[in-house]
Amino acid sequence: MIEQQAASTHGAPAGPVRYLQFEQLLQFPTLVHAIFTRHGGYSQPPCASLNVSFKEDQPEAAAANRLLALQALGLESWPCATVWQIHSAEVALFERNRWEDWLPDWPYRVVEVAGHQVVWTPRPRRKADAIMTAERNVVLAMSFADCLPLLFYDPQRQVIALAHAGWRGTARGIALTTVEALRQHFGCAPENLLVGIGPGIGSCCYAVDEPVHDLFYGRREFTELPVRPELRNLVAESAVFSLVPASQDSSAASAEPQLHLDLWETNRRQLLLAGVKAEHIALAGLCTACHQEDFFSYRAERGRTGRFPVLLALRSEGT
Repeated sequence: MIEQQAASTHGAPAGPVRYLQFEQLLQFPTLVHAIFTRHGGYSQPPCASLNVSFKEDQPEAAAANRLLALQALGLESWPCATVWQIHSAEVALFERNRWEDWLPDWPYRVVEVAGHQVVWTPRPRRKADAIMTAERNVVLAMSFADCLPLLFYDPQRQVIALAHAGWRGTARGIALTTVEALRQHFGCAPENLLVGIGPGIGSCCYAVDEPVHDLFYGRREFTELPVRPELRNLVAESAVFSLVPASQDSSAASAEPQLHLDLWETNRRQLLLAGVKAEHIALAGLCTACHQEDFFSYRAERGRTGRFPVLLALRSEGT
């Protein structure tokens, strides 16, 4: 990945905004993407400093940080489509001619910061964990703090998708359902898709309990949003767990080995099982819990933390 930075236009106290980009996606001039770090915003601890979530922060700071992220990419005049992330395997389709479906509790102009209107809802209505679109000049926006961002691009069909893959979404097959939805709605061939797996908690830091293991292997079932039957075997086949000696696990409360989940590899395997080529999958390989100085980490910061944004968009040709 390549790190970029953009100086704040408002003089944010935490210095310049910093973000990461995948080299394999930078070769396409109409594709815009960025995975932001926590640097360069207005928020105070525990959300310092580029937090875009309204949950633990002052609304004014989170809104100003959203504007900073958009400005860093020159997208501040574009509307943003987002979803209420519920750790599902649901994929939402964004179509500009159906704005009314996205806006009932989302006034088209949400907040104004430093004379700029930030078109990014703090209270999205749609419940899903992936958004896909072929629309131009609209930003797909999601926020993260340990869960994996999955960025999809089909250069043949000119389609993008952004997904949120925590352990629950992964156990429900979010990577699988996103590839399936892209194929069904846009005719995207899985072998043409380019996918970036962004920073998220690594297996080094992700101790889980036996019920999580059982959910992946079908020995338990979610009480809500159960795994689709046709995905059950694929989810189980993709799952990667390991036993880590207690001496290597700082979170271990006993001398017993700890069960760890590898979200990175599990999602990569789901993509492969869905037909994405191995050479088309880029892995950031950055653990958010190990790099709290650069990313928010829900696990490492015990739930009191912010969320970093991930933005994905398609420009119009010739702009």
